[in-house]
Amino acid sequence: MLVMALILLERRAMNGTIFLADTQAEIFEKKEKVLYFIFLLFFFALYMPGIDWLYNAGMWLIFVYSFFFNSLNEKWKLLKKREAILFIILFFLLNCTSALLSNNIKEGISWAGIRISIFIFPLALGTIYISQLLKERILLGYVVATCIAASCCLLHGIIRAVARHDWSLMYNDNLSDIINLQSIYFAGLINIALLSFGYLQWKKSFLVNKFWWWPLLLILLPAHFLLASRIAIIILYATVFFYVLYTIIQQKKIIRGLAIATGLFCAGFLFFLIFPKTLNRFKEIGYTRFDYSSMAKESHFNVALTPDQWNGANLRIAVWECAWTVTQQHFFQGTGLGDKMDVLKKQYAKKGFVFGIKTNRNVHNTYLDVWMSLGIIGLLIFLTGFFILPIAACIKTNDWYGLLVITFLGVSLFTETYLDRTVGNTILSFFLSFIACYKMPATTPGIY
Repeated sequence: MLVMALILLERRAMNGTIFLADTQAEIFEKKEKVLYFIFLLFFFALYMPGIDWLYNAGMWLIFVYSFFFNSLNEKWKLLKKREAILFIILFFLLNCTSALLSNNIKEGISWAGIRISIFIFPLALGTIYISQLLKERILLGYVVATCIAASCCLLHGIIRAVARHDWSLMYNDNLSDIINLQSIYFAGLINIALLSFGYLQWKKSFLVNKFWWWPLLLILLPAHFLLASRIAIIILYATVFFYVLYTIIQQKKIIRGLAIATGLFCAGFLFFLIFPKTLNRFKEIGYTRFDYSSMAKESHFNVALTPDQWNGANLRIAVWECAWTVTQQHFFQGTGLGDKMDVLKKQYAKKGFVFGIKTNRNVHNTYLDVWMSLGIIGLLIFLTGFFILPIAACIKTNDWYGLLVITFLGVSLFTETYLDRTVGNTILSFFLSFIACYKMPATTPGIY
């Protein structure tokens, strides 16, 4: 059924549409077609098995081609109007400055290097403009790439689980290791893929039709649930719940709303029934007590959960308490990018948190990490460039798709330090820059 679903989903997409071989694609200029295929390459590179550097090559290709897409004068005019992009670039430059001023300069430069995408994507995508039609094509390409990746993960997981008689290989990071992504990031990307397809459906784009929903859900929802990312599951099902309320209250389509709610409940119940190990990830939330001196093993979805273990919930609380103490001590100026882990580990040592030192635990909260390392000014620049200004632009232009993507990302940052991972920086910077690049500043003369 999985293979059939994938074939049905991609049949029309691969039959000319995704390769711009249909008649509607004739409206695109050559430069737009080239840009589209570079985007497509980047999406597939993001999920490429065994080649975890390929999406970085795709990022640099987008960067280089962006300078052939429009003139420097047009780029400058767009950049001046996109204040969010300027703040994101400023945030990266602050990271570089902090790295050079750190006592541990080598570590600081390493962290700044990991964050290079928050300079590259804004400078590339933040200085071009793409049309609504090209935007829809790009979103379809992203959905198809994500579906293929999810299908590969599911098929690989099934084959491996059957061969080894171990169904735990279908869960969490085990499921996504073939595409070199941690489960939290892949689950987040699936969330955005589902939202992107919903947006295309809502826009009544000729690229998709209602019959695509069931094969899409048959592929993405099981993969999403098996990845067992609590924050991603909460975000997805909360979004559907609020959509149900909107359908019933605002649109007054009670039957449709109840049908969606019933389907959501049945899907959730069925998933927990068939894939019970994911429930262990949520049970951890009930075990928040901890002893800093404990050297107990960390809990795992495949073993019984006990109060004496370290788990995803109490580990984060322990780390957050230490990080908040460090943040209070370096409230305004921060520890410095290169010194943040050194200072945090000293706090771990004071608390007797040996487990945190041995496992090299980072802050597991992007906002707290930025505040701790770059100070209150760094946090304000980060919030302004990554959320406040982009959200304001989305509200002003009635861009609910961009608003939801930014919300998805913003919530995800509460439990993970995205800026400490290359892929985390890539996801953040790409989607924020993409949301900016399809907005045309109304007061910018002479642009297209």
